[in-house]
Amino acid sequence: MRKRNTTIAIRCTEEESRRIHELAERHGLRLNDFVIRSALGKKIVVATGIDEIVRQQKAIGRNLNQIATLANMDRLTAVNFQPLLDEHRKFTEMIGQLLREVK
Repeated sequence: MRKRNTTIAIRCTEEESRRIHELAERHGLRLNDFVIRSALGKKIVVATGIDEIVRQQKAIGRNLNQIATLANMDRLTAVNFQPLLDEHRKFTEMIGQLLREVK
C-alpha cells in the first residue's frame, strides 16, 4: 500500500508551473517531494560536489583492495600508505563538511 494516498490538485500559471518544475529539478527532487517539502517548510539542501568525492573514495578503495590482494599473495614487501591515507582523510573531511552544511 502506498504511504501517500491522497491527491491535491492545484491551479497555477504556466510560468509558475515552469518555475516549480525547474526548482524541483535543480534540487534533485521529484516534483511531488519538492512541493511537499516546500509546503511544509522543510529545509531543501542542494549538495554539490558529492559525485567527485564518491569517485575519489571509490578509487582509494580500489587501491586499498589491490594492495591487500598483493599482500595476501606475499607479493608485497613494503608500502608507503601515507599518500593514500592523506587523500582518504582529505575526502573524509570534505564529506564531514558537507554533512555539517546540510544540518
